[in-house]
Amino acid sequence: MAKEESGLDELMRLSRQFTQQKAVNEAKERQREEQGKKVRGVLHGLQELNINMALQQLKAVAKPDVIRQVTAMKTRGGTDDLRKMISVLGEDLEKSLEAKKENAPQVNAMRTLNILLDLYFSFH
Repeated sequence: MAKEESGLDELMRLSRQFTQQKAVNEAKERQREEQGKKVRGVLHGLQELNINMALQQLKAVAKPDVIRQVTAMKTRGGTDDLRKMISVLGEDLEKSLEAKKENAPQVNAMRTLNILLDLYFSFH
């Protein structure tokens, strides 16, 4: 009978140990989820700050249409619209620079910049 009781005691001990381990694992998972939420919140705040700073800088130099488009991007997210805006602006600059032969170095620099920006967005 003593063997049966020790086997039952062992089974109860293992059950308690399993329950405790499960509780510890659940607590760790909750903590990990909370940390993930905090990190996402901080990243969102930094992104919002970056956009707001860019908008302030754009107000001094950009056309109202560009400012409206960038403001609209705040809620949509993603970079496709931004990539398109940059490409169109670059192409417009290329066309205006191509009119004079002495602008050839600037045209090549603009084309290089466009290619590099396309490459940058392809990595994101």
